[in-house]
Amino acid sequence: MPPSASDSDSLLLWRPPAGSLPDGAWFGMTTRRGGHSQGPYASFNVGLGVGDEEAAVAANRAVLRAALGYPEKTPALLHQVHGDTLVRPTKTPVKADGFLLRGEDPWVAVATADCAPVAIVARDGKRGALLHAGWRGTVAGIAARAVKECAVEGTRARELRAVVGPCIHACCFPVGPEVARQFDPSLRRRHAGGQEAVDLPGAIRASLMEAGVPASRIHVAAECTACDAEHFFSHRRDQGVTGRHWAFLHLA
Repeated sequence: MPPSASDSDSLLLWRPPAGSLPDGAWFGMTTRRGGHSQGPYASFNVGLGVGDEEAAVAANRAVLRAALGYPEKTPALLHQVHGDTLVRPTKTPVKADGFLLRGEDPWVAVATADCAPVAIVARDGKRGALLHAGWRGTVAGIAARAVKECAVEGTRARELRAVVGPCIHACCFPVGPEVARQFDPSLRRRHAGGQEAVDLPGAIRASLMEAGVPASRIHVAAECTACDAEHFFSHRRDQGVTGRHWAFLHLA
């Protein structure tokens, strides 16, 4: 679905369709609209250390905090390393690519600019996970690992719902043979440039299904971050000079 207006007049957020996740679970992602950044970071970059002016990033983060109402200065974040490590929320970022959540944990977020944000929530809304899933993490099985961790906490796979948020799609993701061969042939496509391309959201969906999550309870966003330059930053499209989104999950 297209991004939707937030409580702010200018800030624009992507949200999944109603009913994709249980009541009380808030999952959403910033777009590049409604902020203070300029140039390749225009206009709602929330990532530090990517070349943007720190003052602009701080202003964007302040707008976001005011719109969503989380009490902390920032949500809990990670030092993302494109792996499959999952952690509980911490006050300072640690090396990992996913959070394991319980009800009433603080707001958490992962940073993306082509990789997929993935929300997994138990039917009762009391357990869940938020993942940063690029191709390496997907091959490593981060989605299946999250499902298994939920089972350890007492939630069976068939009781989970999942949403794969906006990310790069096969139309814009040609890869070399050394990457392509790590994916099942059903997840590889012939790209217009002659290379094979990888269906990243499809691979994440397949991993969730293999772990036992019913297909009917998995929503995959149609938006390709590399295709939609109006709404999304893309590391691939912009050759590394671009902003970052935050994708949030909060369980009531």
